[in-house]
Amino acid sequence: MTRVKRMQPVVRAVGHDERERAASLAKCERLVADAERRLADLETYRSEYAGGFGRRIAGGISATGLRDYQTFLARLSQAIEAQAAIVADVRLARDRAQDEWRGAAQRAKSIDHVLERWRAEERASLEQREQRETDERARQQRRPRTGR
Repeated sequence: MTRVKRMQPVVRAVGHDERERAASLAKCERLVADAERRLADLETYRSEYAGGFGRRIAGGISATGLRDYQTFLARLSQAIEAQAAIVADVRLARDRAQDEWRGAAQRAKSIDHVLERWRAEERASLEQREQRETDERARQQRRPRTGR
């Protein structure tokens, strides 16, 4: 069995690892996009809600209504801060997943490089063996035949 064939289980394992890491990275990318979308939605909602404050004051607002309005804006700001922390966390997780995928891809590339070198060596060895056999047949044909 050739070195290349003996390495096939390693090639499959490394390829499997790279595919798993790529899938994990893709999942992290989706989580980042979702978290960023939620953050943008919250910020838009706060902006719209705060923009309505001027209209409410113009229409008249009680002290209780003003306090409730300010309390809601404060809670909304807290929710935005919490979502921003989530965004930061999932970005870090995505960056780690990307580093892991890059490492797995590099290992797979390195193994492919080694296998290609081994294949080239095997081809060269086969070509040399075939050339020796051809040369030997040619020598045998040039020798005078005796024993008839």
